[in-house]
Amino acid sequence: MVKTSDLIWQDAQHQMLFKLIDDIKQEPFDRSVFVQLQAYAEHHFILEEAYMTKLEFPETDAHVKAHDRFREELNGMVELPLSIDRSLQDSLSLFLSEWLRLHVMGIDKKLEAFILESEAK
Repeated sequence: MVKTSDLIWQDAQHQMLFKLIDDIKQEPFDRSVFVQLQAYAEHHFILEEAYMTKLEFPETDAHVKAHDRFREELNGMVELPLSIDRSLQDSLSLFLSEWLRLHVMGIDKKLEAFILESEAK
């Protein structure tokens, strides 16, 4: 039986994603944070998607589509012009934080509940 404490990897990874998003607001701005965020998000998404596939999560397609939208947004940010002002930093950080917060509190909570109830653990 999987317990909530067994899903600490998911919460820890979410916290790291939020930390990287907060780093976008740091001065001086280091655009490598986009690449770091992109790599870490990809690692996290691959792990979640493996769980969904293994446990035959019924909402896998919608969840992967949400991940793909986040991937597209990050790809666009990696390709932004070299000059990023403070206002754009704040806007990008806010956008990503809100997207992730809504994703974690919505679709990820459904996945967590499914994992906890699954007999295929």
